[in-house]
Amino acid sequence: MIARSLVVAGVVALSAGCIVPRSAGYGYTAVPVGVGGADVGLALGGVYQQESTTSQSGSGTNTSTSRQTQIPAFEANAQLGLTEAMGLNLHASQAGLQPGVKITVLREPVILSVVPQLGGGFVTKGAATTITIGGNTTNTEGDGTTSFTFLGGVHAVASLPIGAYVGLGYDFQYISQATKTAATGNTVTAFQQAHNVGGAIGYELRLGSIALRPELA
Repeated sequence: MIARSLVVAGVVALSAGCIVPRSAGYGYTAVPVGVGGADVGLALGGVYQQESTTSQSGSGTNTSTSRQTQIPAFEANAQLGLTEAMGLNLHASQAGLQPGVKITVLREPVILSVVPQLGGGFVTKGAATTITIGGNTTNTEGDGTTSFTFLGGVHAVASLPIGAYVGLGYDFQYISQATKTAATGNTVTAFQQAHNVGGAIGYELRLGSIALRPELA
């Protein structure tokens, strides 16, 4: 028998580092869904990120700070039970898709599960301007950017008997970004590595087959 749950969560993320797409929310507890069981949910909330860059210029130091706020922000998670202690897990966020395996390692009195994950995302954007004057049409290409993100890490989540759950995880993130300048035709490629450590705390309220999980990540 397959049980389906809808997850509605408020997610607030604080990330220090470059302003790149990141995964923040969990949207699931440590409780296994069981053989053939399923849990599908959507998280809706807000994300705040801040970037601080320090560079040396002659004898001085320059520090620049960038901030980004996103409301609404969406993340989703889906689970499919394979055995009583193992299931497939798929997390989706602005960073991309992160397929993984959820393994339950402890059941009483606290349920503890670990979720190793691998994944990635791809984004491309560009611009073009078309001007028509006196029957003559001119097309002008704008700058274009293509970026790829690779993610790999492991998350751990513990569920308490009272319904609360706590998550802690690490993700290695590799970003490759190529920017083509339309005016010169030159392409500049930049690479970045990020070590993301994050956590979440939430509470699950069951209403039949529906689960409400407000969460702070």
